[in-house]
Amino acid sequence: EHGRPQAAKKSPVGSFLVFGSHPVGMSNVVAAAAFARGIFNLTRTGIAADMSTLSMAWNILGGITGQNSLGLAAYMGLGAYVCCLVVTKTGMNPWVAAVLDMLVVGVVAGVIFFPSLILRGPYFTLVSIAFAESIRQFIINSEFFGRASGVGLPFGKDSFAQFRFTSKVPYYYIGFIMMVGVYLIMKKIGRSKLGFALRTIREDEDAAAAIGINPTKYKVIAVVISAIIAGLVGFFYVSYIRYIDPDVMIQSKSTEIVLPAVVGGAAYIEGPLIGGLIMIPLSELLRANFAAILPGINMLMYAIVLIVVIRFRPSGILGWYMNSKVKTFIDEKILKKPSLDVLEEYELMADKGGK
Repeated sequence: EHGRPQAAKKSPVGSFLVFGSHPVGMSNVVAAAAFARGIFNLTRTGIAADMSTLSMAWNILGGITGQNSLGLAAYMGLGAYVCCLVVTKTGMNPWVAAVLDMLVVGVVAGVIFFPSLILRGPYFTLVSIAFAESIRQFIINSEFFGRASGVGLPFGKDSFAQFRFTSKVPYYYIGFIMMVGVYLIMKKIGRSKLGFALRTIREDEDAAAAIGINPTKYKVIAVVISAIIAGLVGFFYVSYIRYIDPDVMIQSKSTEIVLPAVVGGAAYIEGPLIGGLIMIPLSELLRANFAAILPGINMLMYAIVLIVVIRFRPSGILGWYMNSKVKTFIDEKILKKPSLDVLEEYELMADKGGK
């Protein structure tokens, strides 16, 4: 206001990627998708987009709210099953089925987790694992869900209305747009009253309750949002693969979802995005090139990176970056942002002038 310099600390990615403070238009999203497509093949980049989106879904509950859930893969799988079964048994349009699957998954997650939200720390984590495995076992033993054999979507001519393509290219761009859309929603939540309440609960749940924030209410909201996004990814996954079985809901998948957020920085909205776009393509490259020599090398890499990050950089890549000289250099020399000292001096002069 009135020529006052601004710190513009809206997003760590704003200075991390330099262009983050500019509005995100569809042309920018498509250009970024084309750039990523030129670096990795479609499959690897598509997987990175899916996992980054799932990791952002986990982050609103685990990173922002502080409720460490390890069962998100079950909700992704449940969403995929709901979408697949509704389309095959009723002939419903897949896009309409996607809305239904997100609603079903959100309601199931809210109802299941509501009684357990009084738990904290590792107890909540253990309950999330138990609930996820219960859902998987129910599906395995249910004839309606196809038991362990799974269910599939019908093949046919290319159709956007049916979300069915022979080429991987449309899935790739839609997946990339889905990732960016979820990121923008997370940013909106992070800057809202809801985001403030969730972060307050993470820092001190008792203090949050003392200032009028209902922890249970906001935890349920975080659980439902997380599950709805997982259901959206489930719809995308089953539409791309055209098949779903209970193996996609195993515990190791839920652990893989958490890792990008931990590596990128779980305290930040952008953490899962940064971690996913680094970790997933690297994992897929290792699996593609070295799996025949050393099976499971991608998971070994995950374990090593996780140990190193927890030991040396527990706040993740963005946590390190936000307090590094690299950020100071980019802010002051490239983005020409005033330093905090300059801002504090200006505020002091403004206060004196006002008096």
